[in-house]
Amino acid sequence: MNQRTLDILEYPRLREEIAGFCMSEEGKSSLLARVPSADPEEVRTLKALGRVWLSGIRSDSAPSLAAWPPVRPLLPRLGLEGASFDVQEFYALLRFCETVESLRSWAARRKETASSHQRDALASLSFSDALLSDEAASLPDLSVPLAEILRIIDKSGELRDLPELRAIRQGILRIRQDIERLVHRYLADDNLKPMLQSSLPTLRDGRQVLALRANFKGRIKGIVHEVSQSGQTLYLEPEDVVDRNNDLVTEEYRLSREVARILRELASRLSPFAGDFSDALDRAIFLDCVGAGARWGNANLCAYAEEPQDGTGSADDVPVIRLKQARHPLLRPRAVPIDLVLSPGSRMLIVTGPNTGGKTVTLKTAALFALLNQSGWPLPAAEPSVLPVFDYIGCDIGDEQSLDQSLSTFSGHMKNISEILRSATPRSLVLLDELGSGTDPQEGGAIAMAVLDALLVARSVVLVTTHHGVLKNYGYTHPACVNASVDFDQNTLSPTYRILMGVPGESHALDIASRNGLDSRIIEQARTYILEERADVSALIRGLTAKHEELDRFEQNRKKEEQQLREKRRKNDLRELQLRQKEVELREQGCGRLEKLLAESRSQLENLVREIREGELTREKTVQVKSWMKELDSLVSAERDSFAEEKNAVKDARRETSERHGLEAREESASASAGATVGGRKGKPGRRETRRLREADSAFPQGSRQGPGGAIPEFAPGVEVYVGERKTRATLVREAKKGSWIVSAGTIRLTVSEDELTAVPVSSPGRAPVVEVHTELGGEESPAFELRLLGMRHDEAMKALEKQLDLAAMKGLQGFSVVHGKGHGVLQTAVHEALAASPVVQEFHFARPEEGGTGKTWVTLG
Repeated sequence: MNQRTLDILEYPRLREEIAGFCMSEEGKSSLLARVPSADPEEVRTLKALGRVWLSGIRSDSAPSLAAWPPVRPLLPRLGLEGASFDVQEFYALLRFCETVESLRSWAARRKETASSHQRDALASLSFSDALLSDEAASLPDLSVPLAEILRIIDKSGELRDLPELRAIRQGILRIRQDIERLVHRYLADDNLKPMLQSSLPTLRDGRQVLALRANFKGRIKGIVHEVSQSGQTLYLEPEDVVDRNNDLVTEEYRLSREVARILRELASRLSPFAGDFSDALDRAIFLDCVGAGARWGNANLCAYAEEPQDGTGSADDVPVIRLKQARHPLLRPRAVPIDLVLSPGSRMLIVTGPNTGGKTVTLKTAALFALLNQSGWPLPAAEPSVLPVFDYIGCDIGDEQSLDQSLSTFSGHMKNISEILRSATPRSLVLLDELGSGTDPQEGGAIAMAVLDALLVARSVVLVTTHHGVLKNYGYTHPACVNASVDFDQNTLSPTYRILMGVPGESHALDIASRNGLDSRIIEQARTYILEERADVSALIRGLTAKHEELDRFEQNRKKEEQQLREKRRKNDLRELQLRQKEVELREQGCGRLEKLLAESRSQLENLVREIREGELTREKTVQVKSWMKELDSLVSAERDSFAEEKNAVKDARRETSERHGLEAREESASASAGATVGGRKGKPGRRETRRLREADSAFPQGSRQGPGGAIPEFAPGVEVYVGERKTRATLVREAKKGSWIVSAGTIRLTVSEDELTAVPVSSPGRAPVVEVHTELGGEESPAFELRLLGMRHDEAMKALEKQLDLAAMKGLQGFSVVHGKGHGVLQTAVHEALAASPVVQEFHFARPEEGGTGKTWVTLG
């Protein structure tokens, strides 16, 4: 990047504006010396830091960076033996230390937040965020120098009232009071008043004196310090006041000597930290410059540019350059946003159109944006804007005519273009304004095409403006070139400053000349000189422009239709969510009723078991148990039927919604996905733990058939069967409805079609009474690694703990933790009593202090 290019694009002016956002003078000086970088990694780092800083400003979480006075001149003296600083210089170091420690504290808070929410942080804390935190955290620790300075100087920059200075200051105060008392005695003496020119004390050379009339000289003994110009007044210091003033001078000298000693010792204590101060200053200035760019970007509604991909594979649709709603930063409100896109297969953009249409501003905006991007600063444009990192930016913009060097306009352009061609590489950006102008149009067009040929061979990114019609045709005949134009309102004969990609523009020279006052006869005469071929080209351009506008309208209509479709899809999704919520509510209601039923049944069962254990097994008790079992089956069946009706109602409502929006097949598939599976088939989860005593009078009902492995019984309650293709062994419980049975497989009960069941052949009909245990701990449910009981009532917590122990035992979990909190210890005691009584618990103990202490218990299962 040569200085001429930076000056033409007004980069120094914009750099000075951004430097005004620095917090320190040293940061501002550093930023004013910055030039765009050609190192992609350096640019990527600067933009990553700035992007996080800008995001922090907009979310009130930006780094804490305060201003500090210049300290760079003090650092070379800091390491010298015997060096000293005055109070103001130490105050500057104090402010700098506070700034560094503030940045370090901000970084520590960010990392603490990330560590306390580690899972979420790993997903949300971006590389850029971590990079900025690490950069701030890498600042040297200046807390010790800060404490040393604060021990001597307070935060307002004043020397503290140290014990070694207090006595001296008190002595000085007493001497001043004595001097004032002595002087006041002279002034208040009625005999001396006629001798004095003034009744107020006067200061001369820092001493209090009397203004004595010259004709009374000798009446008061003392030292004359000064005589007025008229000679009528003597400024006399009385002898007794002289002694006290001398004492004052002595004490003040003593005080200054003591202060110098204290400051010298402070400088000596800070000397070992000279290297830390220097390193911290460099890093703080760097962060100040990053923050200045982010603050400027926030004030001007900017966004950081993205990097283009490498143009291979899936990245073919990512443009080399994309400027979206780009505004020239120096034009302020007068800037008209422009859109400019250069696709991956294109390396050259040829912009044509009328004068005053904005062609040159477009070139300057694109080039200045490239400089901003390579300085690590945001762009006044909308997201997503894309810019690569160029190793060289060359421009030929403006009139380079020079009388001193005997250069014509054309000569100046050729000199610049020659230098550009020597420096151009595949990573270069070249801007050529009014290429081929300043000479014969035919020869100028030929030279322009030859220059573009050379730049195409170099594979540089090229932006060109021109009025030559031959270059418009050049853009169509080369696949690497793209034509564009600045829009022009045919009705008002004024530019709109919009960029039309893919369409060349007319110069409208005659129309513009007529609008600016050129005689109509001259305009008409000029029109007669225009060749018919030129008119055909103009008509072609007008036709292309109309087609382009029609395409824009079509694109806008398409976007509007897409938006309407997205809104309809959103409403459909919302209705589906409402249906799912209703389904969940119905399930919760059904579960609540079942839990109540099972709790009552469990109580009844426990009473029956207790009666059986306490007495003999009589026929009356057996009949009572069977009666209870029959009643329980009836209640459970009624609840299941009620739940099925509610579920079918939800399915019907969902089916209606699906049919309305043409999604019936998808919704039917989603609604049939609930339930557990056995042998690859769907089924229901079991109920909450309930023990049921069942006595089988016989192994089979009357009637059976003969199979290869023995007698094959008919389907009836208690018959063992194989389920599905995997031959999972289960027992028939009862017939659910025609063609299906409820079977029990281990701890799981489910309904299976009769076609999927095969009776197990048996050789002997005898069976003994068995006890079946059915539980809600289905195969889809897993124990928690950490059971949280906070906020639960006692009964609710004990049920949750009981369920956790059952799940852990079934699933083979060796251990888990229980978070019960501390509080008054009620829940903690209940948990420990339940764990001590459980046969599956091997041991339990409180967690370590850093893991929760007595508010958390670790459980190990046997």
